Formats: sequence, C-alpha cells, structure tokens
Amino acid sequence: MYYGWVGSYIRAAERESARSAQEAEGAARRAESVAIRIQDQLERQALLIRSLLEMCARKGLFTSEEFRALVNEVDLSDGRLDGRFKPQGGPRNCPECGKVNGKHAVACMYCSTPLPDRELM
Repeated sequence: MYYGWVGSYIRAAERESARSAQEAEGAARRAESVAIRIQDQLERQALLIRSLLEMCARKGLFTSEEFRALVNEVDLSDGRLDGRFKPQGGPRNCPECGKVNGKHAVACMYCSTPLPDRELM
C-alpha cells in the first residue's frame, strides 16, 4: 500500500505551523511595541507630575494634606474612589483612514496607524 498522501499532509501541517508561528511573532512584536510606548508615556508623566509637585512645594502653594484631599476629589470625579482616573471617552476616528475605532483602541483596527493619545483636559 502506498501512503504518500501522509507525507503531503505532514508537509502542509508543517507549513501551517510555520505560518502560525510567524503570525504569533508579529503579534508579540506589536504587543511589545505598545508596551514600550506605554512605559515611555508613564515615565514622562511621572517626571512632569513630580516636577509640578516640586514647584508647588517650593512656592508654598499648598500643603501635603490639601494635595491629598484634591487627589481624592479628582479620583472621585469619575465616580469611583479607586486610586485611578478614568476619563470617559467615546470612539475615535483614525487620523489616517478616518474609520471609527473603539474607545480603548491604541491603534486603528483597519490600517494599524497608532491613534493619538487622549488629552486629559
């Protein structure tokens, strides 16, 4: 009996496996790029916040207690006292293709263009 079809089946499975591995590597690279971008944004924001707090302290604009009270007030402005600020936002249009993306999207789901960061104020 000839079982040559088994070899072609195995080769097709190997090609499919290689294609899946390449897709997974691409997805991992994209995720790493997003993570690096987020880390960079967090570090820049931490620098700005620390600098502003230092300037306010030097000028005697408010006390630590007043600042903590304001932080709690702002924290509650999104409806929850959870140590986070989550401004409400809606869907956003892609600056490149103009299509509408979800409110949590960081890149256009149609053309992969990075979406601009939301303004806090």
